[in-house]
Amino acid sequence: MKNSLIIIFLSLLLLSCTEKRKVFDSFDYSYESTFSEVYSIKFTQSDTVYLRYHWIGRNIDDTTSTTKENTNYYGILNSEERLRLFDYIEKVNLFKYKSEYFQNYSDGSSYGINIQKNSKNKTVFVHSHKAPKEIDSISNWIGSIKHKLKLKEIKKNIIFESTKGVLPPPPPPPVIKN
Repeated sequence: MKNSLIIIFLSLLLLSCTEKRKVFDSFDYSYESTFSEVYSIKFTQSDTVYLRYHWIGRNIDDTTSTTKENTNYYGILNSEERLRLFDYIEKVNLFKYKSEYFQNYSDGSSYGINIQKNSKNKTVFVHSHKAPKEIDSISNWIGSIKHKLKLKEIKKNIIFESTKGVLPPPPPPPVIKN
């Protein structure tokens, strides 16, 4: 009887230690800066991060850059970065914020954050100097993480919900003359 209790206790302890922390079902971020870059980044429950460079502001003849426009990549977060991301998302409940923080100015930067959890979906679009500091803090942290990632090119198609509002719509199809 005593051995059975010990086995049950140890089994429960092991199961509780291996339980994964699920903070989101989907979480992605898109950033646009007038003169530097446009990218989207998708975080997963694991340590894998997917990134797409839509546009990189550099000289067209620059062949020294390792990243390319309209190209998908993946990178790996270390465990500390991953836990920090989860902490940010839990502390800053994005569902409680407005969907848009907008000021009418031309240049500068904008970003979108999309989170999905438990069948709830929220996108927060920011093009303003008056966004809540908690949201700007997540944006700044993601930008710093992006610069640290060691990226490997992939051919995988990735959907970024946060691009809506950050990326311009595609141009209309050309007019066909008969």
